[in-house]
Amino acid sequence: MILSPTQHQILRVLIEHEKVSMKGIAKELSINPSTVSRNFRPLIESGFVVKTEELAPGSQGGRKTSLFSVNPSKFFVGGIGIEQNRLMGVVIDVRGNPVHTFEKHEDLTGSNFLPALLETMKTILRKYRSIIGISIGMPGIIQNGEVIVSSAIKIENLELANLIEKSIGLKSIVLNDANAAVVGSSYRRKNVVYFLLSVPYYLNLPVGIGAGLWLEDRLYEGSKGAAGEFEEHTLPPILDEPLNIDETNLKLLPFKVFSELLEKLISISSFVAYLFDPEALVFGGDIVLFPDIFVKELEKEIRKRLQKRRISETEILFDEKGLWTTAFGAARAFWKKIVRDYEFAQEVIRLVKE
Repeated sequence: MILSPTQHQILRVLIEHEKVSMKGIAKELSINPSTVSRNFRPLIESGFVVKTEELAPGSQGGRKTSLFSVNPSKFFVGGIGIEQNRLMGVVIDVRGNPVHTFEKHEDLTGSNFLPALLETMKTILRKYRSIIGISIGMPGIIQNGEVIVSSAIKIENLELANLIEKSIGLKSIVLNDANAAVVGSSYRRKNVVYFLLSVPYYLNLPVGIGAGLWLEDRLYEGSKGAAGEFEEHTLPPILDEPLNIDETNLKLLPFKVFSELLEKLISISSFVAYLFDPEALVFGGDIVLFPDIFVKELEKEIRKRLQKRRISETEILFDEKGLWTTAFGAARAFWKKIVRDYEFAQEVIRLVKE
């Protein structure tokens, strides 16, 4: 099927509404009902769209009104969130509902990264043959599907989206993990900043941080698509000794060991809140590893600073889903790109047809 611009707009309305009539679509798109009707048949014949119900005529009589929806079981998208030694995957339907989640533990750094990732994708595709694309959320500076550098994964200058497309024959997008996470957490909010914390394996190394920006109901990736990643050493280490995270429970450490990290994190997040005035600041990733007193102090001190600037209505939220949010957000970002980018949608359909 060759998707016309009008059909693309019709699909957008159908995806954004649980069910809608042709008349409702025509009204929302400000086009003639006959134009909607003419473009509708190919969508139904291809399985994109299904009729869900018929409404009885009103008191004045007339025809029944048919309501339509996108077919939730026709197409799926996979999202994969990646850390150094773990990946998590989510398969979602066109409504954004998760239908399958999986987790895999193995070394994903350096030369291990690409073979492990591609094998995981092929496993997903064997189970869900109706997947039309797979999206990745991973640490690093990402630009137009290329991993410029990822110090966590120990790779650089890798044209990952192109390699995935050649390997599995489907469209792929690659996002910085904080950008993916903010898409996964931004329901019903138009402006969100998502701080993704990453505790290193050795606790004498700096804690990593990324910031995903959801502004005016869209993901902001920067002028060249490389936004989301802070400079290395933005946050200090937790410990001076080279203890590792496997043998150390952060929740049992004395609060004083977090003082420098806490002060720096408060300063950074408050500055970003002043700059963007978001509806919500969200802290996710490895925030779940820290003791409750750390989280409470973080919220309290940020709140104090925001009150001084009279923007105290900003929500301060803590996402405990970790890598799942990154995986889910990556998949959700793929659907959003289909809805908003006609050329991308065309390319997705072309590859699926092949």
